[in-house]
Amino acid sequence: MTDAAGKRVYEVDEVVLGWKPAESADAALEWVLQRIDRLAAPLTLLTVLDAKKSYDDEQRAQIQRDAEAVAGEIEKKHPSITVTTRIVEGDPPQVLAGLTSPEKLVVVGTDRRRGLSLRYAFSFGARLAARANGPVALIPHGESELGTGVVVGVDGTPASLAAARVAARIALARGGEELVIVHVWQEPTPWQDAYLPPDDGFLESLQKVHQDVLDESVAQFAEDWPELVITKKLVHGLAPWGLLDQAARGSLLVVGTRSSRGIQRFFLGSVSHTVVLNLEGPTIVVPNK
Repeated sequence: MTDAAGKRVYEVDEVVLGWKPAESADAALEWVLQRIDRLAAPLTLLTVLDAKKSYDDEQRAQIQRDAEAVAGEIEKKHPSITVTTRIVEGDPPQVLAGLTSPEKLVVVGTDRRRGLSLRYAFSFGARLAARANGPVALIPHGESELGTGVVVGVDGTPASLAAARVAARIALARGGEELVIVHVWQEPTPWQDAYLPPDDGFLESLQKVHQDVLDESVAQFAEDWPELVITKKLVHGLAPWGLLDQAARGSLLVVGTRSSRGIQRFFLGSVSHTVVLNLEGPTIVVPNK
């Protein structure tokens, strides 16, 4: 898509929505429809029938009719958008992950998590995001009123900078919404005290180092997108909880996750994993691949 000056601000070739008749899917659909005209990308409603369950012909036909009815309503309200429906069979996270790429945005609805996080260590959203080769939007349903601003966490790594680029483009695609760039830092843990220099100003120096990381990230995006409204925040605490606290005040959180190989590619990094298991609102996970 392009902005008013004709500048391309968010490159998406296709939006894939994991859809089924459910409240979580309805929330994700509503989130997509609020943005689909600005994204100016074709929309695919993808229904993945879990291969572990059995569906008779009538159930499959009803799902197809429901999907086509939803597609028809979308086309009436958004005549410039091409909408297609697909029904496939397989493991839902694996199928959706196979469709991800840097040029696509895959969107799924999810239930809000309650109880111990360990119980959700292999949740649908975590499994999908860990396997993804492109951005994945996780939209919880039943959320409270959202704030404003696209929130993104940076730590100077390639993964966080990739996420920040996506967040910047989304902020522009949403009519110039504020981009909130957050860096969360924490002092060394107590067991490291023996290795710390005996200098009362050490923590102040450490905070300045982290401030520099934030300032450098903000300067880069301010230069690349001078039209962006950027707010920078240096937050003290544990990274995932600091980001989630900021996300509770924004309309969208964007987090990056590192690339992995072998068995590790089925797991998110510790920060993004904790965020996915404790969603405060719409969240996009961006792999650095």
